[in-house]
Amino acid sequence: MAELVWEGKYRDGQRARASTSGPPRVLHERHGEGASEGLLVAGDRCEALASLLPSHAGTVSLVYIDPPYDTGGSFQSTRRLGNDVTLRRKAYDDARGTDGWLAFMDPTLELLHALLAPDGVLFAHCDWRSNAYLRVLLDERFGAGCFRNEIAWRRAPNLGRQAASRQLGRTLDTIFVYSRTPGAALRGEAPRRSTIVPLDARGRPEGARWDPLREAFFTTAPRGDYTDASIARLRAEGRVHDSPSGKVSIKYFLVRDATGRWCKEQPIDTLWDDAEVRPLRHRPRSEDLGYDTQKPEGLLERIVRWATRPGDLVVDCFSGSGTTAAVAARTARRWIAVDSGEAAVSTTRRRLVGLDGAAPWDLATVGAHPLRNAGSATLRRGFDGASAFVELTGFAPDAASPALASLATWTDAVDAWFVDDAWDGEVFRARSVIRRGSDGALPLRARVRPGAVVRVRVVDVAGAEADVTVE
Repeated sequence: MAELVWEGKYRDGQRARASTSGPPRVLHERHGEGASEGLLVAGDRCEALASLLPSHAGTVSLVYIDPPYDTGGSFQSTRRLGNDVTLRRKAYDDARGTDGWLAFMDPTLELLHALLAPDGVLFAHCDWRSNAYLRVLLDERFGAGCFRNEIAWRRAPNLGRQAASRQLGRTLDTIFVYSRTPGAALRGEAPRRSTIVPLDARGRPEGARWDPLREAFFTTAPRGDYTDASIARLRAEGRVHDSPSGKVSIKYFLVRDATGRWCKEQPIDTLWDDAEVRPLRHRPRSEDLGYDTQKPEGLLERIVRWATRPGDLVVDCFSGSGTTAAVAARTARRWIAVDSGEAAVSTTRRRLVGLDGAAPWDLATVGAHPLRNAGSATLRRGFDGASAFVELTGFAPDAASPALASLATWTDAVDAWFVDDAWDGEVFRARSVIRRGSDGALPLRARVRPGAVVRVRVVDVAGAEADVTVE
């Protein structure tokens, strides 16, 4: 049997195993009232995954990962601030070499496999640099019989330097799909593509017939390799069309879209290049968070809806810009997102805080986490008529961020601030979240309970925090 071997795969003649023990998770911040539906963990992926095993082993319906690809490069997070200031932070370095990359990925896959439910599924995103190695790793961990699909996603058009290079444009990424159990059905609905059917001169969909029982138009296709038993089943469903000559064909009913237009729905194959999963450059500008390797929400929404149902648990241990967590929260799935990068954690938190109507979620840390308590804030407490309030009166950002020092005002350095007006001295509960409005203005006053101990957490645009308490 062929085997992929790398330095560190074996220790004392035995296959190296991922550690299932380590530092505990520490709850750092809670958003929303009621039971938490999401968890953002700041820290090492393996330490975080190991900390989940006692409570979550065998419960995860979907794992999506977009890990480093061993590109040899370094990636950034870029954000444009006021006063024509651009904040650039390192997102992560990706230069481990082949042996280092394999040793990095193997324990990650081992822990993720342990977290998956029996009918759970893993989607692993990569590119041409790592897909051959990743496929072999996945076969080892999951078993070749658990391989389900190899999806090719068009991440970029064939333009610019890559189109003029000495090889064909490298425009596709690979997404491998593996199930925990061979042949297990994915829990959601398989993705389908909708195409608007043009109308003929009579205002009817071109090439379609009318079915009076369904009260819908349909097109037909040859029976192909359908067996007689399948044809009998389809006939009972009203999906068989018999021509006057006795030829049997299959009916495919058109559906109306939100505007009432007739559309043809077709199953999606493994080449994903349609409008619903277009690259980030073609998505709404508000979705682009300036994180170099950010994936579009349309891509993750297709995966999440195909692999899960509402209420299922989704895990991403390379959270990056937080696309998986945001899509899971928006589609009523529970989620766990993990990352060890300061730029990733702060970007994900900012994205989640900006979701309206999101279910309660927690921010936790594990081990040497990237959260920094830096800078300082000042508050004023008072009464406005019969209402108590706290007012943010000043903020000095971390001196280690020179870009912040060049901002016009101190308010430009504040990304958001959270208020816990029932501070118990232990877990910070963001009972009020104050963020910028659509006009870019930052409210500086928040109402609080009279007489309560108030804890305020100010988060600057570089992701650092400053906590202050007022009695």
